[in-house]
Amino acid sequence: MSWKKGIFSLLLASFLFVLVACGGNDDSTSGGDADEGDDGKVSINYYSWETGEKENIVEQIIENFEAENPDIEVNYEPLVTSNDSLEFYQQLDIKVGTGEAIDVVAFSHVDFLLERASRGVLAPLDEFMEADSIDPTEEYYVAPQYEGETFGIQDLSQPWFVAINKDALDAAGLDMPEWGWTWDDFQTYAAELTNEDQYGAYFHTWGEFAGFPAYSELPHPYLTENEEPVFDDATFADFFELRREMEEEGSVRKFQDVVASETHYASEFFNGDAAMLPIGSFIIDMIKDKENYPHDFQTVFAPLPRSSEDVEVGSTYMGGHYLGIGESSEHKEESYKFAKYMAEQVEVISDFPGSRNVDQDQVLETMVEDQSDLIDQETLQTTVYDDNVIIPYDPAYSTAYSNELKSVLEDGFSRYILDGISASEAQEEMVDQANQIIERNQ
Repeated sequence: MSWKKGIFSLLLASFLFVLVACGGNDDSTSGGDADEGDDGKVSINYYSWETGEKENIVEQIIENFEAENPDIEVNYEPLVTSNDSLEFYQQLDIKVGTGEAIDVVAFSHVDFLLERASRGVLAPLDEFMEADSIDPTEEYYVAPQYEGETFGIQDLSQPWFVAINKDALDAAGLDMPEWGWTWDDFQTYAAELTNEDQYGAYFHTWGEFAGFPAYSELPHPYLTENEEPVFDDATFADFFELRREMEEEGSVRKFQDVVASETHYASEFFNGDAAMLPIGSFIIDMIKDKENYPHDFQTVFAPLPRSSEDVEVGSTYMGGHYLGIGESSEHKEESYKFAKYMAEQVEVISDFPGSRNVDQDQVLETMVEDQSDLIDQETLQTTVYDDNVIIPYDPAYSTAYSNELKSVLEDGFSRYILDGISASEAQEEMVDQANQIIERNQ
């Protein structure tokens, strides 16, 4: 697959580089603080967008890393104050354009990392991994690879599952769903869980909720290996129709009401307005946060359903958080060491580690803490760490414009559910829009 370079980003980087060069400010291109200090320590910078409580977690991890590696100092630098990752990427590209050395950089999605790998911003890490006898495709759930080289480390994995209100499940007399259940089963469960006080399930406005089977069963939810739209796949029509049927049955809040009221998925679940919520593992911190999300029921966890019984049991969707090393870094080995530590450490948990080879019991105990009355650890473990788990997503299918295609899916579903067009009409429109985006980027 060919990758397209971001012309605007390159022009911006070139323009900024010329400005800096003409300004005669030698310090601006010297590599900043990522240098060896008077005490003999190597100092590296870690760039991210995370502030507030997330920043506190990062600082704790850095403190632990420095205690184990006294010869390395890590300086954490959030490039934005808004906690906005998209604004962060803009600031990152400006920093790259100045010629400043970049050490460790965080990415909220593999697409954003690989787009910068394609522009030469990031360094391949294979030589370091080979020295550690690491096969990235075996070590990490998703290995960010471009043209046969590995350009990042997944430091956090973010499995998706179905969070279920156990009180509602028990009241309906339903058994816990297990690996192998289907979206038709999900629809049946939602109908059984629906009553005058609650919907059986909730679907949010994000692209994942418009096409879960594409995310959990295809190598890429928007593109084929040949960089063609995948929106004509039958799974989109089937899922669209299931969404419409569930609205007509009254087992989910109508999409138009969700959009109009700007419903928040967490409020819908914790207020008891919906009994089931397909969601990523970032919900776990919210479950424990009774101050902002007061509730007293226990949450149990089921795997994402499959689209049909023909789909292999265990196929699921995994998000994540990734770290790349700047090609301009003067301390790539130390930067790699820190990124690898981030993926393996289990002392300070903000989500599931990116490494598969960690103490799973310790991860779960640290994550659940003393909140077993709110989080069922057994179903969480069998959902996240079951041997059935298969991640079909292939980052090699990603492109620099993948995020644009998510909007195509979201818009196509909106047209289907709000304007009443057929699934085939929606798919035709989605394919046409996707082709225009692909052509524009070739």
